[in-house]
Formats: sequence, structure tokens, C-alpha cells
Amino acid sequence: MRLDNWDDLKFVLAMTRHGTMSAAARFLNTNVATVSRRIDRLSHDLGIPLFEKRGQGFVATAAAERLAAIAEDLDQRLRAEVSAIRTDRTDAAVTIEVSAPPAFHRQFVLARTADLAKRLPQVRLTLTDKVFAQGLGEADIQVRIGRPEGGRLKARKLCDYSMRVYHRKGHKLDGDWIGLSHRYPDADLLRSIYPEARPEPRYRIEEMPMALDMVMATGLPALLPDFMVQPRHGLVAADLPENDLRNELWITYHETRHSDATLRAVVDWFCSAGSAGGLRMAGE
Repeated sequence: MRLDNWDDLKFVLAMTRHGTMSAAARFLNTNVATVSRRIDRLSHDLGIPLFEKRGQGFVATAAAERLAAIAEDLDQRLRAEVSAIRTDRTDAAVTIEVSAPPAFHRQFVLARTADLAKRLPQVRLTLTDKVFAQGLGEADIQVRIGRPEGGRLKARKLCDYSMRVYHRKGHKLDGDWIGLSHRYPDADLLRSIYPEARPEPRYRIEEMPMALDMVMATGLPALLPDFMVQPRHGLVAADLPENDLRNELWITYHETRHSDATLRAVVDWFCSAGSAGGLRMAGE
């Protein structure tokens, strides 16, 4: 067979990334009927199904994964070429999308936007919250917890950090605590450090920045990354044995973007700030 409609691949890629036709349609700025028609047409031409219905979503077959990998390479190569073309023009802006855990955006990026604008004035950042590291998705750069394994990603270590149980200064531990949403596989990890904690938390929240706010408001303990906690917050690490869970932040991008000078400059800026202790608020 011939693939006469090259842009059918972007529908396969969107479905693979987003898992539902409605989400893929929103990303592609089209409707569900169009997504369904394009996927059905390509499946018919290939003579095999590309996606299997599972509950409310769809799971990509091996064939869809192979086609999505081709589309991913093409997408990243096009982004690199567009970036290079715009970089050749001194007045052209280059948009770089960065996906990262919300705590990283809040604590690291927002505090340094002025520095990035000064060093790389042509860069226009788009920041996307992404707690779990399922891959780059639509992002150009991803900051993730832990080093990626496999795939076609370039990876650089950004920094080491620790997770610790923190509470407001003067609070006496009484078994109550603040936990994460069950969307997190380690939602109750605090109890591995604080075994006297009650089986269920007093509060559950969605994101680390909200956990920090909740600790400050209630005084109750929560497991927080050390780079979020600043002296002005009035928090202390709980006096508990082994209150120190070590981890790493890594910055990744697709290997086809390795020659993208602007993207590499942004990655270098992140790594330079991180290695210089940049995961503390500027001036602290």
C-alpha cells in the first residue's frame, strides 16, 4: 500500500499521546468524528487495527506505536528546522515548551524568567505542568524525576534533591498528616518515614505546591521536596529517623533536537542554574 495522506500520521501520534479521541481532537483543533475517520481510514489501508478500546480510552497496538515513532521523529525534526530558520533571523521569536512537575515550575522557573529573558531574549517559554514522566508528549523539553530508560531521548542530570517530612515550626506530631492524591503511585509514601501517622491523611491534595500551602496553613506534616522549602515558610524537617529520601531531577529532549542551537541553549541554562544551587530561590 501507499500512504497518500501523510497527515494521517499526526492523528496516530495524537491518539497515542492522549489516549482518547476527544483529547486528540482538542489538541489537533478538530472534532472527534474527524479523528475517528482518519484513524479508521489508515487502519483500513493497513488491514490491521491501530487502537484497541479499553474502558473510556484507547490503547495503541504495536503497529500504531511504530507509526507514532515515525511521526514523533518527523515532528521533532520539523521543530528543529523551524527553530533553526527563526534563529537565523535576529528578530524572530523561538517558542520552547517545557513540561515539568508544578513544584519545579513554581520554585525554579518562575523565579528566573527575567534571567532567561536577558540571556536568551529570542526564547518564548510555554510552561506545562506534568507530574508523571510518560514521555515528551508535545513538549520540546521535559524535566522529570529520575533518569529515563530507553527511548530516543537525550538526558542530562539537573540536580540531586531529597524528599523530607516537613511541618510548621512548633507543631507537635499527633498522627494527622497531609497526603497526595491517589493519582500518585507513592501518595502515602510519608508513612514509610512516619509510621505513627494515621492510615489515612487529614487532607489529600493534587500537587506539591498545594501541599506546601497546606502545611503552612495547618501546620500538619507533609512529604515535600527540599528545594521547595525556604526559611520564609517557617517549616522544619520532622525529627524522624531516616527523614531523607534521595532522588534526582533530569532534563530530557528528543535526540533529533540535539543540533537545535536554541533548544540546547535553554537546556544549558537550566543545567547551569541547577548545578549552581539554582533550585533555591534567587537570593537565598
